[in-house]
Amino acid sequence: MDLVVVANDPLPGVRALKVPVIPDPPDIQRAAQREGRRLGPLAGVLAGMEWARKHHPHAGWILTAPADAPFLPMDLTVRLCGLMHVPEPDVLMVRHGRRREHALAVWSVKLAGDLRRALLEEGLRRVDAFAERYVLAELAWPGGGAPFLNINTPADLTAAARRLAPARPRSRR
Repeated sequence: MDLVVVANDPLPGVRALKVPVIPDPPDIQRAAQREGRRLGPLAGVLAGMEWARKHHPHAGWILTAPADAPFLPMDLTVRLCGLMHVPEPDVLMVRHGRRREHALAVWSVKLAGDLRRALLEEGLRRVDAFAERYVLAELAWPGGGAPFLNINTPADLTAAARRLAPARPRSRR
């Protein structure tokens, strides 16, 4: 299994991971320039699918996970793979409570052509709108959404730092 980072403007620390860092496909980048904005997570999913098809032509699936979710469970891939059975879904997403984690999913690479058309010809940007066109399954995660916390704001970062801080021993005075 390979780890690949999709990033159009990778931060310096990303290169230090010593894994492939790939941008969105060139035609997707051109479309984004025309629109004056990035095309969102689906562009990254497409980049991952195309990388997998090129470097692992027999691979049928990719797993996508957002880089801003640092607490993903260690057994997540095992649980996801446990739901991949015949007939296999085209997309498998994680759900906790009523929230579906759109960027945390297993995708069939056979969807790459349809995804490219949806992005370029239809202007589709919503992950769920694309995924719901196909056989979509969900892994119902037990418990709350704490493992899927996204770090998007300074407040989120502060909360994550508190969560990571080791428990301080109490003073015996």
